[in-house]
Amino acid sequence: MKLTYLGTGAAEGIPAIFCDCETCRTAKARGGRNIRTRSQSIVDDGLLIDFCSDTYYHVLNYNLQLSRIHSCLITHSHMDHLYEKELHMRYAQFTHLDDETPLTLYSDRAGYDKIRAIMDIHPQEDAVRVVQIPLYTPFEVEGYTVTALRAQHDVKSDPVVYLIEKDGRTLFYANDTGGFPEESAAYLAKLGRKIHLVSFDCTFGAKDTDDHGHMTLSRCAAEKARFFEWGIADESTVFVLNHFSHNGEVMLYEELSELAEKEGFIVSYNGMSIEV
Repeated sequence: MKLTYLGTGAAEGIPAIFCDCETCRTAKARGGRNIRTRSQSIVDDGLLIDFCSDTYYHVLNYNLQLSRIHSCLITHSHMDHLYEKELHMRYAQFTHLDDETPLTLYSDRAGYDKIRAIMDIHPQEDAVRVVQIPLYTPFEVEGYTVTALRAQHDVKSDPVVYLIEKDGRTLFYANDTGGFPEESAAYLAKLGRKIHLVSFDCTFGAKDTDDHGHMTLSRCAAEKARFFEWGIADESTVFVLNHFSHNGEVMLYEELSELAEKEGFIVSYNGMSIEV
């Protein structure tokens, strides 16, 4: 299983669009892995995670054949993860497709409602479809077994994190969460099998904050320890940090990587692929 990070930034991106802070100025000057578009990933080049406001840029930058991608998992309804207005561009009057298989998006209620509202304006379910997902109940997408667990984030956005499994390999994708609610932690504690790749939210880097909707490096380390305690991770599990904001501390790629490595984490960057 391969996970490719197309964008690794929080809502503002790095550098943030209107910002003059030191992190943004330095990121712009250094370029490279310090430039972070809004978070979006793809599994095995075919299963998209989130449909963010930078999707068009990712199509151009990574030569994505978005017309050939037929499934997208939505983590929650915030604009930097679900830019539903762009879905109109898949309608017949805006595009010409060799493969007319619809794009199906999977989301909990808030995201489902946003997508449904756009579709209701100009119904074209032969182009775009939406499915409301169950929680804590595995469902099948593109040959993957996917399980959505509740995330700890803005409750109005109906946030989830995902377990994605195929061919005996398991990926846990968890951005935009400040940890895991009790029912999600209980599900993970009883999972009973190893996760091979864990992607954690680390929005605030080394900052000491009690923000309940995102994590820091120290809190990611604490969650990592729980994965070992639960027996769902071992020394071969790859742990990655994702979803970074200029509002954190030690947010530049080089400096954050040095700190993260000491805790056994890899810092993601735009375009990075990891195969497990």
